[in-house]
Amino acid sequence: MADRTLDILDAHLDGDFRVLPMAETPVSREQIAAIGARFGVTYPAALADHVCGRFPGMYVEVKESLWPRPKAFDVGPFWSFLYAVHTYTSAPESEPWMRLDHAAERFRADTGLVAAPVLKIEGDADVYCVDAHGTLCRFDHETNELRRVEGDYWSILDREIGELRARKDRKKAERAGA
Repeated sequence: MADRTLDILDAHLDGDFRVLPMAETPVSREQIAAIGARFGVTYPAALADHVCGRFPGMYVEVKESLWPRPKAFDVGPFWSFLYAVHTYTSAPESEPWMRLDHAAERFRADTGLVAAPVLKIEGDADVYCVDAHGTLCRFDHETNELRRVEGDYWSILDREIGELRARKDRKKAERAGA
């Protein structure tokens, strides 16, 4: 398979976004497989293609100058807090919140479920995960359950980056009309 990350980013992003890699050094499929074995999950090949590709995990955010970050006690529609999307890295030198292993360990400790996060929308308590069989799921924080999602890793990444773009466009239109 091939890394489709740049195609997805190019299809949705404009100059209002920043894309930051989650690691400075390349990562390997062996690192990803070892993390999966440690936590009893199977990471899909497409996730490995992404993490071993151009971006060893990434953080995609709307620039803060356009979308100021929420502050404590801010209120608004749910979507208005969802200003970024991130994937994870297997690079051990990255900050813990960026790493597949740390995310898997915290997820298991917090939920008791055998699954590991693979994609997070900032501001959303639900997270995309993989389970022991490599099935992509969405964790529902209110019921502590995993719900299978349709599509592969690339289609989920494409959809979420597209939805981030739509939220950004909405935020930009609101600011222009204010």
